Amino acid sequence: MAWQKNKILLVSTEIDPVSGKKVFHRYVVRKSKGKGKNIGQPVKLKLKKYNPALKRHVEYTETKYK
Repeated sequence: MAWQKNKILLVSTEIDPVSGKKVFHRYVVRKSKGKGKNIGQPVKLKLKKYNPALKRHVEYTETKYK
């Protein structure tokens, strides 16, 4: 599990309009070196990316690996 030290898992939860079930989309990014970041409270990363399967922008939020 050493690879998790330098990666951040971003997850988006959507409800499929056809089946009505929850669908999870995952996106993994590298952690930054921390230059210019606020050292106070840790802030969860939020990122908007285009999802070609849904044909729209989706907001991903940071979660922990389980």
